[in-house]
Amino acid sequence: MTRSDFISKDLPPLTADTGSGSAPSAVRFKLTLRAKGILALIALALFATLVGLLAAQERGRLFITVQELEKIHALEEKLAAVNTSVAHAVLRLQEAYYSPDPQPTYDGIALDIEAIQAGLDGLKPEYAKFAASAARFERDLASMRTTPARGALLDLRMSLHDLVGELDQFTREVRDRKDALSGKYRRIYDAITVIIVTGGLVGVVLFGGVVTLFFTRLAWDIKKLETRALEVVTGYRGPPLEVTRHDEIGNLMESVNRMQSALREHERHQEISRQQHFHQEKMAAIGSLAAGVAHEINNPIAAIHGIAQRISGIRQSHQCPTNDPLCEPELILEQTKRISQITRQLSEIAAPRSAEPQLLDLNAVVRTTCNFIGYDRRFRSVNLVQNLDPQLPAVNIVADHFTQVLMNLLINAADATEGITGRKPTVTVTTAARDGWLHLAVADNGCGMDRETLGQAFDEAYTTKPAGKGTGLGLFICKSLVEQSGGRIELESTPGEGTRALVALPLLSTSVA
Repeated sequence: MTRSDFISKDLPPLTADTGSGSAPSAVRFKLTLRAKGILALIALALFATLVGLLAAQERGRLFITVQELEKIHALEEKLAAVNTSVAHAVLRLQEAYYSPDPQPTYDGIALDIEAIQAGLDGLKPEYAKFAASAARFERDLASMRTTPARGALLDLRMSLHDLVGELDQFTREVRDRKDALSGKYRRIYDAITVIIVTGGLVGVVLFGGVVTLFFTRLAWDIKKLETRALEVVTGYRGPPLEVTRHDEIGNLMESVNRMQSALREHERHQEISRQQHFHQEKMAAIGSLAAGVAHEINNPIAAIHGIAQRISGIRQSHQCPTNDPLCEPELILEQTKRISQITRQLSEIAAPRSAEPQLLDLNAVVRTTCNFIGYDRRFRSVNLVQNLDPQLPAVNIVADHFTQVLMNLLINAADATEGITGRKPTVTVTTAARDGWLHLAVADNGCGMDRETLGQAFDEAYTTKPAGKGTGLGLFICKSLVEQSGGRIELESTPGEGTRALVALPLLSTSVA
C-alpha cells in the first residue's frame, strides 16, 4: 500500500465545522407590546365597525320599511276619505231615488261626487283596477247630468255599489300590506337588537378572553424569565431558555440566553486559562527539575563515560590485563548515551516556549512529544507508531498549546487501549497536508465509543473514566485550543474497534491562538 493510499484511508477530509457557532436563524418578524396593543385596538375598532355596519344595514331596511308604512298610512287616509265620500253619496242617492220628486237633480250630490272623483284620481296610481270602475262611474255621472231621471240615478247608484266593493277589496289588500310591513318592521327591529346585543357580548367575551390570555401568558413568561435569570446568577449553565415570544419580553429572554452563553464562555475561557497556567507552571517545574537532574546526572555520567573510553582504549591496544569477556566498555558507552538522550529530551519538552503563534515543524513537535510521553507507564505495553509526512510544510501554531493537545489525545488513546485482549495495543500518529489544510490523526485500537458518548465527548466536565482518573476537561480544552488556532477537531469511533481523533489546521491563513 502506498503512502497516499494510507493517508487517504486514514485521514478523510473534515467536511463539517465543529465549532461552537451555529448557523444564523431565520429572521423573525417581531411585534412590540405597544404594537400589539395598537393592533388589538384596531381589531376592536374593526369589530365594532363590522357590528355597526350590520346594524346600519338593518337600520336602512328599517327606514325603508318605515317609509313604506308611511305610504300605507297615507293611502289608508285617502281610502278613508273616498269611502266616506262614497258612503255620503250613496245615502244622498238613496234619498234622491226615493224622493217624491219625479225629476231628481244633480245638485244635491255634487259635493260628494266631486270628493269621490278627487279621491279616485289620487288612488289610480296605487290601484290600476279602479280605471274601469272610475270610467263607468264617470259615464253614469255624465248621463245623470244630461238627463236627470230615476233610471240614470239607479245606474249611478249601481256604479257606486261596484266601486264600494272594489274599495273594500283594496282596503283589505292595503291592510294586509300594512300587517306584513309591521311584521317586517318588528323583525328588522329585533334583528338590530340581536346584532347589537350579540356583537357586544361577543366583543366582551372574545376580546376579554384574548386580553386575559395575553396578560396571563405575559405573567407566566415574566415569571419564567425571572426564575431563569436568578438561576443563571446562581450558576445555571444548562440549555438556554426557549424564546416563545417576539416582543420586548422575547428580547429579554434572548438577552438572558446571551448572558448565560457569555458567562459560560467566560467561565470556559477562565478554565482554559487556568489549565494553561497550570500546564505552564507544571512544565516550568519539570524544566527546572530536569535542568537540576541533568546537571547532577551529567557529572557522574561524564566520569563514567571517560572511564569507559579509557577502558576501550586499553582494550583496543591489547593491554587489558585479562581477556575477560565481561570487559565490554561499549555497553557502558551505549547506556551513558541513552541517559544523555533522555535528559536532553526532557530538557527540550520542558523548555519555555513562546505564547505567540510561530511557524513550526509539526513533525518535530510530534516526535518530541511522542518521545517524551513514551516514558509514561501507560505506554509501556503500547506500540506507539509515528507515520509522519516528510514533506509536511510549516504551520503557524503555539507550540505549547499543540503539545498540550497532542499529549491529551495520546493519553486518551493509551487509556482506551487499557485492558483490551486479542490484539496488541497500538496508537498511531499520522500527519499529512492536503487541500490547504494540515491533517493530524491520533488513532487507537481500543474500546471505542458508542454514539451517545461520542456526541458528548467534547462537552465540558464529561468523562467516562473512573473517578479520580479523569476530569472531563481534556477533549474540551483540545477543542478550544484547536479552534483558537483556526482549526477544527472531530472524533470517529467504533465500539470495540477503536477511536480516531482528527485535527485540521489551516496552512494558507494565519492562525490565531
